[in-house]
Amino acid sequence: MRYVYGVLFTLLVMTASAQDGGFKRPDIPGELMVDVGFNVWSSMPGALERKTWSSKSIALYYTKRKPLSGKLSFNYGVGLGLEKMSLGDSSTLISNRLVGSGTNQTLEPVLISPLSDTLAFSKNKLATTYLDIPVEFRFHPMGTEDGEGLFVGVGGIVGLRLNSHIKQKYDYQGETVRDKVSGKYNLNSFRYGYQVRFGFRGVHFFYKRFVSDVFKDSFQDGTSPVLTTVGINVTGF
Repeated sequence: MRYVYGVLFTLLVMTASAQDGGFKRPDIPGELMVDVGFNVWSSMPGALERKTWSSKSIALYYTKRKPLSGKLSFNYGVGLGLEKMSLGDSSTLISNRLVGSGTNQTLEPVLISPLSDTLAFSKNKLATTYLDIPVEFRFHPMGTEDGEGLFVGVGGIVGLRLNSHIKQKYDYQGETVRDKVSGKYNLNSFRYGYQVRFGFRGVHFFYKRFVSDVFKDSFQDGTSPVLTTVGINVTGF
């Protein structure tokens, strides 16, 4: 996530410098979209808990616009979608692991591990990065030539998981421990869903609902969560 923040900071500096006349903005056939918001699972498996304000979603998309008429356009792009889900302070996820031996060795699904009362996480987050391809049709009720003005957008999004890890922070025997463990965590390799956007070209609100399950297998309690994200977008860098 710190790399994304670095990109955002660089873009803001470049925009400010361009406004001061320091240099001209490169003339590229497209725009950069930045989605920032919160995410939620439809249900929390077992003893896992979600901290709303610590569960964040951010996406960086390079997009292009194809006008279809004076009021309708088709927008498409590619970029990175990053999801951070805060899992609470008492339980966490364990990645897939091999159990057994010899020919009886099998891959055990993701587990939930309840921790002792003497150990609590001050940070416990599952972070996942996707390569996303968003597409949408935008309707401009007032008409548009270059995509300016009020619009309503409806479309879809597909993504490929690039990596995932859990980052934790806790106190143990008088010391502060910080762990970062990469793994698959039984997460699906692909995600797909739909999105709705509303606002102006430069600033608007978005709603994304991924109908694909977050995990490959359901948990023992039958839970199989799906992901929803909501937030605000800035476009035009």
